[in-house]
Amino acid sequence: MNAWNWLLLLSGCVAIVFLLRDTDEAAIDASPSEVLSDEPDLYMEDAVITQYQDDGTLRYELAASRVRHYQDRDLTRLDTPDLQMHQTDHPPWSARADEGEIRYQATRGNVLEEVVYLHHNVYLEQTRGERFISLRSDDLTIYPQRQYAETDQAVIIDTNTGRTKAVGLAADLERSVLQLSSNETQRVHSIVLPFQFKP
Repeated sequence: MNAWNWLLLLSGCVAIVFLLRDTDEAAIDASPSEVLSDEPDLYMEDAVITQYQDDGTLRYELAASRVRHYQDRDLTRLDTPDLQMHQTDHPPWSARADEGEIRYQATRGNVLEEVVYLHHNVYLEQTRGERFISLRSDDLTIYPQRQYAETDQAVIIDTNTGRTKAVGLAADLERSVLQLSSNETQRVHSIVLPFQFKP
C-alpha cells in the first residue's frame, strides 16, 4: 500500500469516529427524564390495593382497572376506582367512580395523610340490612384513614325513606353523620316516601 492509500484509510477512520461521536452526543443530550417525564413509573391493570390498621384488621381495599403512579408528582391516577372502607361494627362504605387520584397532604401535625379524589359518576353507598344510603355526585374527596368524605358539588342522597338534594356534603362515615350544604339559591330539599307516614 502506498502512502496515499494509508492517508485515505486514516482519513476515513477519523471521519467515522467523528460521526459516531456526534451521534452519541445527540443521543446523550435527550435525557431519559425528559423523554419519560409524562410516563408513569408504576403501571398496573386490574389492581387491588389493600391497607390494614395497626391492629391487623382491614382498613380498606381499593380496586381499579388501571393504576398509574407518577413519583415526580407524588400522584397516582385510577381508572374506574372502587374503594371499600371497612368498619368494625358496621358494613363497609363503598365508593366508585369513573376516575380517581390518590395524593398525600400534610395534616395539622405534619403527618402525611392519604387522600382519594373521585371524579365523574361518583357513588358512595352503604347497606345495613334493609336500610341503605346511596350518594351521587360529580366529585368526592375521601380521607380513608379518618373515614371522612366531602364535596362542594351537588349531591343526591337516596335512602329507603326518600331522596334529599344538597349543594354539598361533609360526611363522618364512621358515625354515619352527614352535614348537608345549601346556598342562597338552592336549599337542602328532601322528599319523604308516602309509606313513611303512619295512619
